[in-house]
Amino acid sequence: MNIPPILFGGALVPQEPEAPSARKTIRAGEKTDTPWRFLLGESAWYDLVEQLRDDQSTIFLGLWCDGPMVHALFSDGVPGTEAALRPLMASHLLDGPRYRGFSAVRRAASPFERMIRDLWGVEAMDASDARPLVDRGAWSVTAPLTERPPPATTTTGMPEFPPPDPLVAAQGMLATRGPATGGPESPIHMRLGVAEGRVRTVDTLTGFAHRGLASRMAGVTLTRATELAGRISALSAVAHQWAFSAAVEKATGTEISPAADHIRALLCEIERIYTHLTCLARTARATGADPVATRLYRARETLSRVCGATLGRRLLMDCIAPGGVTLALSGGDLLGDSMVLEALASLCDEIAAFGATDFPRIRDCWQACAPLSSGLAGKGVVSRALAADLSLSGPVGRAAGRGADVRQAMDSYSALRIRTPVATDGDAATRNRIRFEDIAESLRMIAALGDMLAARSDAPDLNLLAPLSTPMDRREGYAAVEGPHGLICHVVILKDGQVAHSFIADPAAVLQDVQEITLSGCALPEFDGVRCSFGVSATAVDL
Repeated sequence: MNIPPILFGGALVPQEPEAPSARKTIRAGEKTDTPWRFLLGESAWYDLVEQLRDDQSTIFLGLWCDGPMVHALFSDGVPGTEAALRPLMASHLLDGPRYRGFSAVRRAASPFERMIRDLWGVEAMDASDARPLVDRGAWSVTAPLTERPPPATTTTGMPEFPPPDPLVAAQGMLATRGPATGGPESPIHMRLGVAEGRVRTVDTLTGFAHRGLASRMAGVTLTRATELAGRISALSAVAHQWAFSAAVEKATGTEISPAADHIRALLCEIERIYTHLTCLARTARATGADPVATRLYRARETLSRVCGATLGRRLLMDCIAPGGVTLALSGGDLLGDSMVLEALASLCDEIAAFGATDFPRIRDCWQACAPLSSGLAGKGVVSRALAADLSLSGPVGRAAGRGADVRQAMDSYSALRIRTPVATDGDAATRNRIRFEDIAESLRMIAALGDMLAARSDAPDLNLLAPLSTPMDRREGYAAVEGPHGLICHVVILKDGQVAHSFIADPAAVLQDVQEITLSGCALPEFDGVRCSFGVSATAVDL
């Protein structure tokens, strides 16, 4: 199209044509019944990859395969306002066992490409990392999710670990961590190349916690899929069940009540405190600060005991379901909605008491411990450039200058003023400080939510669990939740009254890659403390 020149200051200045954007390329594809998903042919898919090199405003969220197609999910938001995520998905029909990958232009796509290759046998061209993610060569078949998976060979086709660094081979030593230690560590196998007193290389093997959730959540009822969503990671069970349930609600057009929405936010903040206490306790234990670790574990036990006494569950799995919340209080007897709100308001009061007494003393104890306060300063630094390149969120991203927090755009939190803690140092000490500030903010929000629930307890028709109809035709839904470790996304496809496919994006897989990068250069005695500051969940990586 010819663009007419612009008259400026008496001179004709030609107007430059607008550069093509990734979002425009996706929207130019073939429309589907889902307004935010478009089909792209091979040339358009290639153009999309190339445009992503320069289009940093299009945020990558996930990449999945369902057999005949690969699907890439992005945020169609406004640059600089990442909290307001809007889904935009590009789907591409495969023509053979290869497709143009994204990891060369979006590093966060790498673990998704590796998972697709292991489960579906579909290889990403130009992939930045060709290592297996979950296939450790122990399966009886390869590409187990294909229609006719071929028998497995005796090896994965590549060595378990690459050859060591030349300096390590000549003058250093190899150390290992995992995969089974008998302790609370995640089942991840790390080989450390150590030379001149520092870790030069970190090579990681994952897959030991793989449970096949991608296939187990397909072709099942909503109830079963919701249960499995809560088993993705024990430290993010509420966030995953919330994201899955919200995606189902969007697919079916179900509206939940404001009271149920606020209860979901309350449960998610309780889980955030529990998870942060766990990560901080593991970090303290890894650095040898056992008294501090003991106090943190005791605080976590207090929180679990209070939840168990009120909700009948020490962990908050299976409290959220499509349509609202399902809370069985007082030993499992289902109570009326008003009694549920009263019990939750009482729970908020007990947690507020913990926040007013125990929590400040624990934080002071942490700050007074030199190995934790100053000992981790400047260690395991995640640069702002790396955090921006990978669109990191959660404590790791916020410690490196990224303040994106999807809670700020969620209706569940609309009545609350969220103060998201952000710092720029990017080191292990800052990540731990962000977790303490996160706990303090969650305690403040829990108190406010308790007051809101208490005020609603006398309202009629609270409707904590709305009726939900499962459609027979194909429906698709998307939702995102701010989990304890960062943004969690679920895309759900419903058909014939069941879950046809469920796509999961958890920050753990990307954090595992960040951990591998930033741990290089650590002194060996500092390694475990810095590693725990990332809070990587192996079960969420392996699915």
